[in-house]
Amino acid sequence: MNMKSVFVAILIMLVALAGYDKFLSGKPADAPRIWLRTPALPVIQEAVFQLSPRFDEPRQTLMMEQLCGLARGEAKQEQVNAFLTQQGIDAQTLPRQGSPLSLLINGDRAGQASACAAYLATTVLSTVNVAEFMRPVTVPAANGQPERSSLQIDNALLTSTLSVKLAVARANADVFALIAVELQRSPGLTIPQYREQAGQLFARLAPTYLQRIKEQLPPANTQYKLLQMDDSRFVFSSSVGSVFEFGRNGLILSQGGIVWYGKGRLMGQEYPLQVECFSAAVKGLLTAPAAPLTTSIQ
Repeated sequence: MNMKSVFVAILIMLVALAGYDKFLSGKPADAPRIWLRTPALPVIQEAVFQLSPRFDEPRQTLMMEQLCGLARGEAKQEQVNAFLTQQGIDAQTLPRQGSPLSLLINGDRAGQASACAAYLATTVLSTVNVAEFMRPVTVPAANGQPERSSLQIDNALLTSTLSVKLAVARANADVFALIAVELQRSPGLTIPQYREQAGQLFARLAPTYLQRIKEQLPPANTQYKLLQMDDSRFVFSSSVGSVFEFGRNGLILSQGGIVWYGKGRLMGQEYPLQVECFSAAVKGLLTAPAAPLTTSIQ
């Protein structure tokens, strides 16, 4: 390349740089944003609650058992259709989209897995239904008292129920922590944006979550002790070092004395998100000089 060509190339480069500098100088600077640290746990919980399907309360558990059976591949469509018939529902007339019952007949495996996983995750984030491990018994008439019915704890059912609750709580901690780490990769989003992203991640991880529950089931010889069961708290401990508590503050799962789930923690760690909670205009209010104080004597 001769000197003339080199000079022309350098001249073109300088002109281009000058034009780019002028472009930058004329471009308004990005407005400063205000980020606040917010725990990821409540954001993820809200997202999962929104994914959980809603059936009529008397049949909620029965419907979800069928749906989870389809999601896990443990039930065939013919069996679910027969169940629906027993419930007075014609599977042929159900819409394939738009109804909670649609997932029971439309063959959407991804949707079924997502709904089942969300439902199971929320079972330990809601008030405990003691009917899961209690059975009605008849108390015979005695001492002038008439025969009556009452509820009594079934120890076998109690052990099974507490084992599943512990596995679900552990799976929540594992998968929610995984989602929290991923959310932290996108700082500066709003709460609704983080919630939407969390819901999408949980839906994609639904098969992993369902498998995780199986992996987190305690050993068959695990012993459980029911510590409290009333309207305000449900607490039990296990011989593997876990303490499960559900009360006014939601679920708190401790493992070896460490908060594994709850109080803003997952697997013993906090996962704060950098959330954009206010508009940029608030920045000026924070930095504006304070108005001078005036004193008046009446």
